[in-house]
Amino acid sequence: MRKIVQMLAVIICCITFSSCFETVEEINLNADGSGRMILTLNVSQSKAKVASLMKLKTVNGHKIPSQQEIVAELNQTAIALRATPGISNVKTTSDFSNYIITVSFDFKEVANINAASGKIMQQYKVPTYNFATYSYNKSTKTFAKSYQLNAETKKQFQQMKAEDKEVFKNALYTSVYRFATPVKSLSNKEAKISGSQKSVMFRTAITNIFNYGTSINNAINLQ
Repeated sequence: MRKIVQMLAVIICCITFSSCFETVEEINLNADGSGRMILTLNVSQSKAKVASLMKLKTVNGHKIPSQQEIVAELNQTAIALRATPGISNVKTTSDFSNYIITVSFDFKEVANINAASGKIMQQYKVPTYNFATYSYNKSTKTFAKSYQLNAETKKQFQQMKAEDKEVFKNALYTSVYRFATPVKSLSNKEAKISGSQKSVMFRTAITNIFNYGTSINNAINLQ
């Protein structure tokens, strides 16, 4: 998924006044610890500009991937996920009218998400310190996400060319976690509990994570 994000970021990196995209992470957790994860990259707010750029070969020295290349990457991601123990019902979608891409899968237990992430990172030769880890303690009914921004990752972001950084100017990261039982408490005070008390949403600018170390961690205790 990270490579797909990079490719579409390249596509819109020269749109300095409309560099809007959102990455959305959704987890629907069942009481027994199984569930479904949906990852979405939404570039619909810049779809007209992206459609024009897709006709070019390069932007700011970066090769523009074709729709076929993006679909091929999605297929490789699906293959890697299907080969991961505990992962099933893998699906990918690519909407090139609105430029929305999704990857989704079922997991038998939350730890399977970590294994799936590791598979994808290995496939694309991405250092494993760049992905988050997830856990669910059935006895305490605690779901947790943990991510520590690596100093090297932050340095690489800060050293990016100004025109490449622009793609992240208005970019958002959103997480939505849904549960079978109400939420009792959570550790990230920036996250919001829904009116039903059964879901938690967190949203921040991606630049806040890289520039200011905004935490995307959360420990959510369920009733």
